[in-house]
Amino acid sequence: MPAKDAKQFVYRYNGVQGSEEVEPDLDGEIPVPQKDQVIARKGKNWKIVNVSIEESLSAKGSIPVVRVFLTDTF
Repeated sequence: MPAKDAKQFVYRYNGVQGSEEVEPDLDGEIPVPQKDQVIARKGKNWKIVNVSIEESLSAKGSIPVVRVFLTDTF
């Protein structure tokens, strides 16, 4: 079974699907970011334009997938 607060983050840069970066958070230590927040990734600052949370079912149970859409133009 996954940890109680486990989740998986998927970061998408400038709306490009092929740019998606997956980051598992098996211990639930990473807070879910908020829209309009600025975060540092890949050596630069990015503004969050949208955050969505989906349930993903696996053989070990469900783990939320947090999709974070980022832009570098702000």
